[in-house]
Order: sequence, then structure tokens, then C-alpha cells
Amino acid sequence: MESDWKSSPRQRLAPRALIAAVALILLPTPALAYIDPGTGSFVIQGIIAAVVGASLVIKMFWHRIKSVFTGKPTTEDDDIDD
Repeated sequence: MESDWKSSPRQRLAPRALIAAVALILLPTPALAYIDPGTGSFVIQGIIAAVVGASLVIKMFWHRIKSVFTGKPTTEDDDIDD
């Protein structure tokens, strides 16, 4: 059986394309943008909202989350906080 020592153009192009993609991702380019203080406070507000929202979800479903790790079944009475 004769071996194929010649590679197709697609096989020769793939490593070059990968190198070019990595170079484009890793080489820094100037953004030419300005982020004002209002934008920064908006981002911080979004992060705080995500943390508060996640903590409320955990609080609401705490007994169910706890039962997953302990293996004890939950009852309907455990889910209702008076």
C-alpha cells in the first residue's frame, strides 16, 4: 500500500489558520473607547443585583439544596417558612 505523503491544501491551511486566529486573539489592540463613571457604577450595580438575586434564590430553596447533599427527603412543611 502506497502512503500519502502529500497533504491536501485544507490540511496545510488548518495549522496556519489556527496560528492566525490565536495571534489575533492574543495581540492587543487599542480600544479607542471611554468608560465614564456612570458606566462603571452601572456595572457595579449589576454585579450587586446578581449577588442579591442569587442569595434570595438560595434562601428560598435552602431546604431542597440541603436535602440533595444530606440525602434526607424534604417535606412540604420544611419549604414553608412562617
